Amino acid sequence: MKEYTNAEIKQKFKEYFEEERYPELVKIADNYPDEMSINIFYEDMILYFGDDFPAYVLNHPKRAFAQGEESISEILGKPYENVHIFIRIQKLPEAANRSIRDIRAEDLMKFITIDGLVRKVTEVRPRLSVAAFKCVRCDEITRIEQEGGNIEGPHECAGCGKSAQKTRFFLRLEESLFTDYQNLEVQESPEGLRGGDQPQRLKGWVEEDLVGKISPGDRITINGILDGEPKSGKGGGDSRTYNIFIRVNSIEIRQYEYEEVELSEEDKEAIEEAAKDEKVFNKIVDSISPTLFGLREEKMGLALQLFGGVRKTMPDGQKIRGDIHVLLVGDPGTAKSMLLRYISDLSPRGMYASGRGSTGAGLTAAAIREEVMGESRWILEAGTLVLADKGIAAVDELDKMRSEDRSSMHEAMEQQTISIAKAGINARLNSRCALLGAANPRYGRFEPHENISQQINLPPPLISRFDLIFALKDVPNKEDDRNIAVHILSAHREGERMMGDDRYEPDEMLKPKFEKEFLRKYVAYAKRIYPVMTEESIDRMREFYLQIRGEGEEGDSIPITARQLESLVRLSEASARAHLRDTITTVDAERAINVTKHFLNKVAYTERGWDIDMVASEVSHSERTTLHEMREIIRSLQNIHEGGVPKEDIIKDAEEKGISREKAVKELKRMRKNGQIYEPVHDKYKLS
Repeated sequence: MKEYTNAEIKQKFKEYFEEERYPELVKIADNYPDEMSINIFYEDMILYFGDDFPAYVLNHPKRAFAQGEESISEILGKPYENVHIFIRIQKLPEAANRSIRDIRAEDLMKFITIDGLVRKVTEVRPRLSVAAFKCVRCDEITRIEQEGGNIEGPHECAGCGKSAQKTRFFLRLEESLFTDYQNLEVQESPEGLRGGDQPQRLKGWVEEDLVGKISPGDRITINGILDGEPKSGKGGGDSRTYNIFIRVNSIEIRQYEYEEVELSEEDKEAIEEAAKDEKVFNKIVDSISPTLFGLREEKMGLALQLFGGVRKTMPDGQKIRGDIHVLLVGDPGTAKSMLLRYISDLSPRGMYASGRGSTGAGLTAAAIREEVMGESRWILEAGTLVLADKGIAAVDELDKMRSEDRSSMHEAMEQQTISIAKAGINARLNSRCALLGAANPRYGRFEPHENISQQINLPPPLISRFDLIFALKDVPNKEDDRNIAVHILSAHREGERMMGDDRYEPDEMLKPKFEKEFLRKYVAYAKRIYPVMTEESIDRMREFYLQIRGEGEEGDSIPITARQLESLVRLSEASARAHLRDTITTVDAERAINVTKHFLNKVAYTERGWDIDMVASEVSHSERTTLHEMREIIRSLQNIHEGGVPKEDIIKDAEEKGISREKAVKELKRMRKNGQIYEPVHDKYKLS
């Protein structure tokens, strides 16, 4: 590679800007300081200079940018002598791309590009770049460019020539130059990690017009100079080991979901060809963890969650989420965690967390105290739900979370934002993700004699935000047990054979119809489609909704609510996307209805039909009626029994009103547990 002198570098940039970008420079200078930078694509530099000079800039960026920006000042001349325009280079070649974990000593002081997730961002603060010092002897101003963390004063006065030992200098803030600066921390993107890898992080410095443009959770590409500073050594000296950081030159914010999934023309052709198959949705369902036997309806729900509905902004500005939230509640050993892991790996923006070890701050966002430039500051750090923006957040063991931590998820699930008001930081972060949750029943296993909804150890307001709730029961059944045993043992045998033979082809039963990488690309492609409902699909969903609502008119029970209707729309949109259709047909509406029926039959079914109050409030309409009658019985008998109403008398009156003995005993236990009645004497009750 040719070596260039400062004069040659300046001349190269001068020719480029005068011939190619002069009008743009003048426009930026006229808008200064609202505009402060000129952006250059690396490819444009190659087209103008050839390969050699752009490569030199990547290897000697600090020197090249200094000369290039000086050339801009010379081109603009005296009318713009107080204007400083920064050169920002974007779209670097693949050779300059580095993973954070692959950065090495040879990359120091080189111009590199890094893709990642923003974890932390500090507030914007002024930073001294040129300090103006006034001499107390002669009032002369001496200006010193500042580097590093501490202010560096002059060694001697530029006017009287006195040294710093023979005179004193005062820093004049009003005559000094300051730049806006901000610190950030970037983490490796989860989709680029191997299984079990801990994502690594890199700190960066952002200055001038780049500050305030990014938030925690953003996916960005950083272009900048890799720099380093020595760690503090023993005895107050500097260590030989350096901490690295990146001086950010330009930032490219990824605007579109799934942009990191690159689709070639061959990929698009293969995806469109696969979508022509009428059974494509069944193939997608069969590709979700084929090692797990059965769970057909659950896998259908997860397939629809992968594609998701359409996020809408209404004419009045109201935003309606398109993401589909799914909850799996099941006995131990029903493969909930395996499904969560599989879906989080399959989703291009999937994040996995366990409720047992997660706090509300870990899921949403945390304000942490950290040293920045020698000063202790509060910094906002993004949590799982923010990092999964436009993807899927899989949260296992929801029931093990503390109630105050679970409450932090309400806003994220419905409004899809995270509002932070901590340590003087007020911010709102995006959390446009689908939530896939898993939990165990309240008693460890489902009790066969109690309603399933009452055994889900989650607050009703949180449960009601899930579009689909699947109850996974482990019930002994000879036929099912035999099939599961055969499937598990066959799967293990296939795994053993594959370990011993690289050329071994697995059984078709265990192979996904679509490979994981192809399915990721299929989902990414389908997400770019925004299907619209046809009149027939609208009629079918309206007919279903009104029919079910009509069944609940007698006795004022509520079979389903408008929330289930909105869920139907999201599910039907996901079904249309899975087929790459731009219209929602009655087939899509029927699929959404069937999945919803399956969910309601499992968690909201009573003797009288569906009752969504079992999910939304834990108590069905019939149970509320029974509770009211039990209270009236106790109230009427209290006038006769001053020391408390005997239990047998309450049960006898209840049976006369058509309430079974078993149900009456159950309601008494519930009323006592909820504090509605108390027991002054054993087996005697009074209203609280």
